[in-house]
Amino acid sequence: MIDLSTLERYETPSVIKPALSRYFLGTRLSMNLSVMKIVLQCRYLSKKGIFTNSAYFDASDRLRTAFEKHGARFEITGLENMKQDGPCVIVSNHMSLLETQVLPWLIGCFHPLSIVMKKSLYDSWIFHPVAVATKSISLTRQNLRADIDVIMKEGVEYLNQGRSILLFPEGTRKGFFNRDDFNSLGVKLAARAGVKVIPIALKTDFLVNGKHVSDFSTVHHDRPVHIHVGEALKVQGRGKKEHQVILDFLETKLSSWGVEIRGRDLKDPVTKEEMS
Repeated sequence: MIDLSTLERYETPSVIKPALSRYFLGTRLSMNLSVMKIVLQCRYLSKKGIFTNSAYFDASDRLRTAFEKHGARFEITGLENMKQDGPCVIVSNHMSLLETQVLPWLIGCFHPLSIVMKKSLYDSWIFHPVAVATKSISLTRQNLRADIDVIMKEGVEYLNQGRSILLFPEGTRKGFFNRDDFNSLGVKLAARAGVKVIPIALKTDFLVNGKHVSDFSTVHHDRPVHIHVGEALKVQGRGKKEHQVILDFLETKLSSWGVEIRGRDLKDPVTKEEMS
C-alpha cells in the first residue's frame, strides 16, 4: 500500500500498466468487475471477523489501483493538512462512487476511520458485514432529528476511540455543487466532540452513475480525478463561521476545476434542528 502520510501530494504515475481484461471485456465492464471482486473479498474477510483497519485501507488502495489501471489519473494535494495529532471529522462533497472507495485509503494512512452512510447501503446484503467491521454509522435520511441523535452519539463515541469520521453532507451524489444542500452536521459533530473538522474538495466525475444501475458506473478517461484536502479548522461555538469557511473553500476549489456551482442562499439547512 502507498503510504500517503509521508507525502504532501500524490499523482498517478505517467506510465500505468492497463488491466488486461480491458481489451476483451471493455473498460466499463472490466473496471466494474474489478471493483466488485475487491468488495466481495472485503465482505468475505468481514464475515470471517478478520477485516482489520489495515486490511480495509489496503483494499481501498487496491481500488485506487484498479481505477488507475482503467484510465483514472489522480491528483491529490493538501495531504499535509491530514497530519493532525488526533482524530478529526472530515466533510466532503459527493460526486461519484469513486470517493467512497478511495477516501478510506487517503484518510486511513493517518487515522482509523468510520464512514457515515445511508441506511439502505449499511443494511445491504453485499456491504453490511463490511459496514459493521469498519464501525460505519447508519443514517435514515428521513428523520433529521433521529439522524442528528445517532451521529452525535455514535460519532462522538468513535472519535473518543481515536477514529476519524467521514461524512458527505450533501447525502447524494451530484455532478454540481450547491452550498444550500451541504448541511452542517459535520461541523456540529466536531464541535460536540471537541475535535477539528477538515474539508475535502473533490472532482471524481471520471465515474458517472450508470443509467439503469447507478453503481455500474460509466468511465470518462478525459476527466482527471482531483482531490484537495483543506486546512483543519478548530470549531468555535456552534461552528457557523467554520461552516461558511468550508462552503467558500468548496465553491472556490470546485469552481477552479470547472465544476458547476449552483445556488447562493447562505441559509444552513440544519439550523432549525440545532442541538442545544
